[in-house]
Amino acid sequence: MAQRQTVNSIVHGDYVVTMDCESRVVRDGAVAIDSGIIAAVGSAEDIREKFQSDTEIDGTNQIVMPGLINGHTHAAMSLLRGYAYDIPLMEWLQEYINPIEAFAVDEEYVRVGTALACWEMLLGGTTTFVDMYFFHEIAAQVADEIGMRALISATVVDQPRNDAVDIDDSFEQARQFVEGWKNRKSTVEPILGGHAIYTLKNEHLLRLRDMAESLEVPIHIHVSESEFELQFSNELYGTTPIKHFQEIGLLDYPVIAAHVVWPTTEEMGILKQYGVGVIHNATCNAKIASGTAPIVEMLANDIKVGLGTDGVASSNNLDLWEEMRVASLLQRARSMDSTDLPAREMLRLATSGGAAALGLDHKIGHLAEGMEADMIQVSIDAAHHLPLYDVESHVAYCTKSGDVSNVFVQGRHVVQDRQVMTIEIEALNSAIQGVANRISSFNRTGSP
Repeated sequence: MAQRQTVNSIVHGDYVVTMDCESRVVRDGAVAIDSGIIAAVGSAEDIREKFQSDTEIDGTNQIVMPGLINGHTHAAMSLLRGYAYDIPLMEWLQEYINPIEAFAVDEEYVRVGTALACWEMLLGGTTTFVDMYFFHEIAAQVADEIGMRALISATVVDQPRNDAVDIDDSFEQARQFVEGWKNRKSTVEPILGGHAIYTLKNEHLLRLRDMAESLEVPIHIHVSESEFELQFSNELYGTTPIKHFQEIGLLDYPVIAAHVVWPTTEEMGILKQYGVGVIHNATCNAKIASGTAPIVEMLANDIKVGLGTDGVASSNNLDLWEEMRVASLLQRARSMDSTDLPAREMLRLATSGGAAALGLDHKIGHLAEGMEADMIQVSIDAAHHLPLYDVESHVAYCTKSGDVSNVFVQGRHVVQDRQVMTIEIEALNSAIQGVANRISSFNRTGSP
């Protein structure tokens, strides 16, 4: 018998859902991990023949699958959960969110809010998120310390903000942040963020385009989220946001487009042509009545699509399991076709499809030899999982965040038996309450 290779860990499962190009589901499977990389995926018998480890994770009543990917968040806004609700989007932003952020947002707010978001996401099996907020350096530090994979946007917006003197300062901070983080050995990667066409002048969009080219990083931006945005763009530029971005060359570089609720058929061709990654935020878009994005049509046009939750202030949670279910149901209600977005497709959007939309499909999103070991175990012994006839259907439609038992990011065991190992929960809870008390002291006339 050949000598077995020693690896850091072996993770077992009654089922291994690979989400690879063949969408394999391996019964009584296992994944061998070494130095943060997947060494092999296969049956438990085959893995045992080739590998050995001092650390083996039991797979009884467990499904092993790739970690979930949240393609659009405002992580620190977790501290505004339930602060303002049932309000139209622009009124919500201008009369409620902007004033409280002007009052409350500082380094401590972002540190605490980002940690809270990471806590929630990890417990729900999300291993990667894309963030857009203020004090991005702080958000990056928090994600790095906790051990999540993240694309942190250095965000520019032509509005008053607590972390920059003016937009020139925002651009300079963005440049320094990207240059400072770009070559670090970390699961955090810096990117650029532009808020939206209605919060940036055209000169700023051009400057953002040029900076993305020089720094060689993607741009994360809200696109065609609401009818207000379409009207704004048409009145100012005589065209839609997507067409305007094409005309000024913004799409010539990798773009992560959040929302894209209102694309035309012609614009879907543009999105495909430029390889834009679209992030669908079904729950948030429904809650704030922005509409339901034509995801089925986008996928039929070979557009790269992933899922996002948006910020907790508008969506109430960072639960991608809920996002999968809501996205599927809304597409079917829209099309009156019960075959739209089937279980396997929803799982793909939350894993390998999301990775492709972010330009990370070469390293995460599916389980295969050589991929980085971002993966989770999902328990399937609760009442809502019984009986189990089809694994993919159960994972997509029945799983809840509380079913996630173990989480690995780049092979690091960050959630063990439903406990986040990289966060001091008691201290974080205390800090959360402190910030919440300060927010509660604010009245909407703009003073404490």
